Amino acid sequence: MTILKGEFVFAAKVEATYGVDVTPDTTLNAMRVKANIEIAKVDLEAMDYDAGRTGAKGSLEKRRWVEGSLEGYLAGSGTADGIPAIAPLMQAAGLKLTVNGITHVDIELDDISNAKSVTGKFWRGTAAQTQVGARCDWEIELSVDSLPRLKFPSYKAIYQAQVNGAKPATVDLTAFTNPLPTDPISFVTQSIFGFNASISKVTIKGGNEVIYMPESASVQIVDRKVTVDIEFKEPTPDVKDFYELIGTYGAIDLQHGQDTVNLGNIFEANVANAQLINVSSSERNKMSYLNCSFECVPTAANNEITMKHR
Repeated sequence: MTILKGEFVFAAKVEATYGVDVTPDTTLNAMRVKANIEIAKVDLEAMDYDAGRTGAKGSLEKRRWVEGSLEGYLAGSGTADGIPAIAPLMQAAGLKLTVNGITHVDIELDDISNAKSVTGKFWRGTAAQTQVGARCDWEIELSVDSLPRLKFPSYKAIYQAQVNGAKPATVDLTAFTNPLPTDPISFVTQSIFGFNASISKVTIKGGNEVIYMPESASVQIVDRKVTVDIEFKEPTPDVKDFYELIGTYGAIDLQHGQDTVNLGNIFEANVANAQLINVSSSERNKMSYLNCSFECVPTAANNEITMKHR
């Protein structure tokens, strides 16, 4: 039977015990994401011995795992104190979500040793694969050229064989709200080192190093380096010379969504100690734009960046 791309669906549920299937289903746990997953990533080693003849000696499998990426939309729950529906994947990327009263949901960096894992289940028509012990990286993209994106690169999980059965009877995605488009009206705070920039694109990257560890047959996040790339209209040097600021530190404050107007879908990101590490220029609509890259340097454990939905 043919496997149709239009019949792919992915579900995820946070595991209570690492690597133990918590049986996600598409009625309660379906994720509104685009799944680009390699069902089996296999590491083979070629046999090498003297056989009295030329030619290949065959290969043996050393290990296999699941690898790929997931991509969804950056959107809140629709209420200021509601956890976004995509939270299981955010937790698998080492983020911690905490309801802070009735005003907002904190999105914080958790210690990488505490990163949650999820059981993912990936249906391709009638073919389904359960992927236990999954963890991933995270990336947020706000651009005037596209809808706000929440990406999960470097998705890895423990391999299990596919099974063939029935297509999911119900796929419930009603918990997912639509994203708030990024435009000059919705992008209300754009402070870069104290400069009120006219931003066209922001990419916040978690920089998780996600590896499959054959010693324990587990997926672990072993390192993290948070960075922020921002494209914005270049000011004249008398206003702000960002080339002169390469290597210096400052703060970045961003808000996507208007107060009172967009409650539940307002997103904020704040970096208290960002170092400008690279500046280049480009052209957009016949105007000069700067492309600035910042490293988020922690001053205490897990405080590289703070984010929230409200």
